[in-house]
Amino acid sequence: MNLAEIKAAKPLAPPARGLGHLIGAMFRQVALNPFNLGFALAMPVLMYLMFGANQEYSSYSVGSGNVAAQVLVSMTLFGVLLSSASFGASVSLERAQGVGRLYALTPLSATWQIVGRLVASVGVSSLVILVTYLVGHFTGAQMSGSAWVVTAILVMICSALASAIGFGCGFALRSDGAYAATSAVIVLSAFGAGMTIPLDQMGEFFQRLAPWTPLWGVNEIVIRPLFGWDGFTPNMVLSFLGWTGAFMALAIWGLRRDTGR
Repeated sequence: MNLAEIKAAKPLAPPARGLGHLIGAMFRQVALNPFNLGFALAMPVLMYLMFGANQEYSSYSVGSGNVAAQVLVSMTLFGVLLSSASFGASVSLERAQGVGRLYALTPLSATWQIVGRLVASVGVSSLVILVTYLVGHFTGAQMSGSAWVVTAILVMICSALASAIGFGCGFALRSDGAYAATSAVIVLSAFGAGMTIPLDQMGEFFQRLAPWTPLWGVNEIVIRPLFGWDGFTPNMVLSFLGWTGAFMALAIWGLRRDTGR
């Protein structure tokens, strides 16, 4: 029996078979773990309560909302980015435990494995955004109705970049370096993109550097519903898509390297 006859008798399963099970398992892994979910929820909520709620400047008007709402969106984004990146980097522990070899026995291709994990991560992010925005709503954050919805959707979409960063570092590096590398990329990029200190308060060098940092695009995109779309440029979307694609490609390369051994 030749190869063609074998394939005809035993056709290969579709490369996306089992994708739904993977998404559900990855989502439950975080949602049902009180430590993982607690960190994901506590980070943005605490940061907002510290810097946005019940401050002297909280009620000042900003665009279509107030300062508390601006801080809410920014801190939600930062917290979601940190938790999503941590979720992505957790694959390094699976690699160390040999779980990746079990996935290699399933029909799921490397690309679909990454897609499944990414969808699960975005699902967790939507849960975090919902809780954080509810806290903001009851503690003085004010935005127009459309701004509440659009900023939440944009933060959820932009969390895919942080997941990609985590996956890229998690699959490309060993477990002892993946978390450190992921945190370094997120924290340094957040500073360089003006998420912690406004760019107009930085020097000219950092203002020129900001558009080349991974988080510049998402930071600019999510606040547009508050400040208006007049300052929007296609470079913001290109930055988001380019960096997400680069880290996803790194993750797929690392996964194929593991399963190809």
